Amino acid sequence: MPRIKLYIACSLDGYIARSDGSIDWLPDPGQNSDTDYGYSEFYASIGTVLMGRKTYEQVLGFGVPWPYGDKKTYVFTRQPGKEGPLPLEKNTEFVSGDIGKFVRQLQENTEEDIWLVGGSQIIKVFLEQDLLQDLIIFVIPVILGGGIPMFDRIGKEVGLRLVGTERYEGGVVRVEYEVVE
Repeated sequence: MPRIKLYIACSLDGYIARSDGSIDWLPDPGQNSDTDYGYSEFYASIGTVLMGRKTYEQVLGFGVPWPYGDKKTYVFTRQPGKEGPLPLEKNTEFVSGDIGKFVRQLQENTEEDIWLVGGSQIIKVFLEQDLLQDLIIFVIPVILGGGIPMFDRIGKEVGLRLVGTERYEGGVVRVEYEVVE
């Protein structure tokens, strides 16, 4: 069965964005190193992309062509039909309702791994409902002092097993965990 993987960056103090959603503090891979932090290899390994509506809006706001057009993308929204003027990008579908049921059916009907992009609220739901198998976290050497936390009051303990670590030029550290059931 395909695995659902959270592949995300956070500050040393655990924030995935500033309070206003800005991610201007993230390093540009082209600036400091010759690596893309394994992104190309990871992206090639997944077949489906999942994200919350706020993350979808943020990606649209980058002012670049939709980066996930070659992958089926599902955007979770609590207010079906109220996406307003949001464009529906190539291979993208809005989903509402029972997230756990939808994701379990998706896992049964796909062969490639699934990427949970974010954000904070959808990560919470996935952890609460035991839908996430792998966490690949890039810790950026900055303390933001506030913002949108990666793990926001999940309400339960989640056991993890360290799978690997890697240090990159500029101080970025990749930490990979497997969720322990």
